Amino acid sequence: MPSARQSAPLGKEADLGASLLLRASLPSLLAKAVALPVSGFAILYSGHIVVGALGVSDYALFALIVTLPALLPIGDLGVGAALIDAVEGSRGRPGDRERIERTIASGARVLTCTGMLITIGGLALVGTGAHTALLGTTSTPGAAACVAAAAAFIGCSVPLTLGSVALLAIRRAHVTVLLQAGGNVLALCLFLLLASLGAPAYCFVSAALFGQCAAGLAGLLIAGRALRMPLLRAVATSLRRGQAVTRIVHLTGPMTVITVAAAVTYGTDRLVLSHAANATAVAVYSAGAQLYAPASTLINAAVVPLWNLFVRQRRDSVRVPRAELARISFWFGVGALLLGVGLVTAGPSVTGWMTHGSAAASSGLMTAFAALLLVQAVVSPVGMWLTHPADLRFLAARCVLMAVVSLALSVPLAWTVGPVGPVIASLASHTVCVNIPCFRRVFRSV
Repeated sequence: MPSARQSAPLGKEADLGASLLLRASLPSLLAKAVALPVSGFAILYSGHIVVGALGVSDYALFALIVTLPALLPIGDLGVGAALIDAVEGSRGRPGDRERIERTIASGARVLTCTGMLITIGGLALVGTGAHTALLGTTSTPGAAACVAAAAAFIGCSVPLTLGSVALLAIRRAHVTVLLQAGGNVLALCLFLLLASLGAPAYCFVSAALFGQCAAGLAGLLIAGRALRMPLLRAVATSLRRGQAVTRIVHLTGPMTVITVAAAVTYGTDRLVLSHAANATAVAVYSAGAQLYAPASTLINAAVVPLWNLFVRQRRDSVRVPRAELARISFWFGVGALLLGVGLVTAGPSVTGWMTHGSAAASSGLMTAFAALLLVQAVVSPVGMWLTHPADLRFLAARCVLMAVVSLALSVPLAWTVGPVGPVIASLASHTVCVNIPCFRRVFRSV
């Protein structure tokens, strides 16, 4: 492992690190502070509208399908890691721009191929009728149309994530935060229109995912202009033969494994409940997750900019001291604890309103979500430090173990305690398989 095993000198260098960390996170935190109330209201009111328009059973189907991106190992498939490494590794030399362009071309090709495979796979599920078994108790007569619509929109959204990846690489993650809030507001407006028209469930699924696509397209255009590179053209021509690309598998490989493992750990919760419990349990879990998700994204908004900083520090041979990382982790924990108190205090009443009193989240479920948020937050700065290829492989192995343990625990816990079961499984597996090994790797004695 690189410099995390070494003890950096304290004093002026540590103070400079703290100042840089604050400046790196502040724009995203401010953007999230603006976007969170807007996005949170849009998400909660959207749930209220969908439940009123479709009923609890179809809301469970809607919630399961529109969160399929969390189950599928898409994300950016490690393209973000490769592009951040290329941009932050640039020193203004003539060949640096070409390296960035080749990395973008490689990333666009990976994302476009993935999007095509997802669309084909989703349509194949519908064509063979396998979607019924996948959805379990949430399956309804309109499920086939919902899955087909989701497959098309998710497939289109995947290559558009190149925009958010590029914005992150050039330290404009706050723009992505604002665009995501705009996408949620757009989806809310479409929901209001669809509810007034009495539209079927697949229209609501399409509207939710269309908002994500619109935000992705806007990010692609903004990032292209900032980089002075035609990113939209890079996506459109990504499959053309003869494209100049570069090797990024040493970063995308471990990141893809991490993404898949996280998808299995968290994205399968609704599927487990749909088979081990019933549609009401899925709706209750989904209502609680609607509050947990904004709190989680707030933590992510603060921690992701540290990735750029840590890559640059390695490039410049500036070592981050253990004490500095410990302080950052502590403050992330404090922030998560405050957010968790809000979840437990307001969660049951807010979710009761959102679901018209038919699927309110219990205080126990919200407490479990709050605890999960805490264990994720305290280790997140350490996770950003472990982005060197060797460290990524270490992290990938632990995330795979986390996914296996979480899935093994989720099924029996869902049977016995209902919606809170999968959250407890995620909490236990994340603590044992990720937090403890990562802290040991970074903070073990010299």
